[in-house]
Amino acid sequence: MDIGRAFSFVFEDANWVKKILIGGLISLVPLLGGMVTYGYMLEIVRRAYEGSGDELPEWDDFGGYLLRGLILFAALLIWFLPVIVLLGCVVGLLIAATDTSDNDGVAVISSLVLFGVVSVLILVIVVWSVVFLPILAGRYAVERRFGALFEFGEIWSEVRRAGAVPLLLLFVTYLAASMIGQLGIIACFIGVIFTAFYSNLVIAHGAGQVYRRARSLGEPAAPTSAPAF
Repeated sequence: MDIGRAFSFVFEDANWVKKILIGGLISLVPLLGGMVTYGYMLEIVRRAYEGSGDELPEWDDFGGYLLRGLILFAALLIWFLPVIVLLGCVVGLLIAATDTSDNDGVAVISSLVLFGVVSVLILVIVVWSVVFLPILAGRYAVERRFGALFEFGEIWSEVRRAGAVPLLLLFVTYLAASMIGQLGIIACFIGVIFTAFYSNLVIAHGAGQVYRRARSLGEPAAPTSAPAF
């Protein structure tokens, strides 16, 4: 995975400022804005996977971006639902046990157990996300089939082909991009809208690179043009 390319590809588009401004403003729209943003990110995942150039997509397919974003969100909700339900059940049971007990020792032990179990489940969610999210996003971005998100045998095969190192590098990229996304807070909190959107583009490009490896297509050719600022 070329981490540097994931961070720099945005600036190879002559209209990157306009496109990031539009994306940042769209992300302000409650719920629907986020779905459109997901759909836009999927297009970046697809282009990075295909190695078809690093220009940012045009904002000319709002309906398509919205639909694809909604479909991906629904699929991910189904994927994470078992862990979410389990987490809710554990928290509910332990809270009930604590509230119905008059023994302070039981309350303390229940709280410790609650903290431990919740921590483990959160870790499971993080690991689950690191391993499967790039593959799921890649599959839907490329195939645009809801069913492709539940072909478990093929998904696991692609996870194995992607390899632990690229997936970990993508996670590191996510952490670094998230830190950059918070830099906008310096500009009276307004800039974070646009830096956060930029960080999403970085993650999407990285996911496309990882999925290309998962499909055993090798690395795309490095761009030859200089960044356009």
